Amino acid sequence: MSIINKIKRLLKRNVTDKVDWRQLRSVEPVSRYFGCDRGTPADRYYIEKFLNDNRSDIRGAVLEVAESHYSKKFGAGVTKYEVLFVDKTNPEATIVGDLSRPETLPEGVIDCFICTQTFNFIYDFKSAIAGAYKMLKPGGVLLATLAGVSQISRHDMDRWGDYWRFTTASAGRSFGEVFGESAAVADSYGNVLSAVALLEGISLEELTEKELDHKDPDYQVIISVRAVKR
Repeated sequence: MSIINKIKRLLKRNVTDKVDWRQLRSVEPVSRYFGCDRGTPADRYYIEKFLNDNRSDIRGAVLEVAESHYSKKFGAGVTKYEVLFVDKTNPEATIVGDLSRPETLPEGVIDCFICTQTFNFIYDFKSAIAGAYKMLKPGGVLLATLAGVSQISRHDMDRWGDYWRFTTASAGRSFGEVFGESAAVADSYGNVLSAVALLEGISLEELTEKELDHKDPDYQVIISVRAVKR
């Protein structure tokens, strides 16, 4: 079960407690839990939109970190579900290794690596990109999402650290240095309204699809990267 789902089960959802958008002048957010106690975090819309748009890449041996939620939800022709975890405490783990230590990882075994909201929490994220590259087969695809505009994740900060926020410029350059500039494509999702919603903890259910779909590259809520190993 993902951290988001665990939090949802622990917190009482209160989506009916509507936000008065005119009264957000407060030093306290509407929710400190990314809106999990009100519904679904707003950034999940963008993460799932990116994966759905690239679902044809999710085939063969597909890897995720900690669980295989998205590979099962969006996979098209998955032949093997792989789960990466740093130690043997996760019973779902099929590959035990540290993404930021490529020497602990197998080489050339994965067709698609779905890596959502992970690189933000790895201090040596460039080594983690190299680790992702190593595990992919030639022609394999990395589908990664990274946080742009976002609050600190207190759960992660208190355990292993919350280190980075990205832009399309920093993500494109960092992944391009490993995969090759033309093999790594970075894009962004979000706008000022969805950025405010995420920072305030206002849920996805409290925004319209039209509001969420408006794209403003000056307010990058989620950064996506599609990178191919050549």
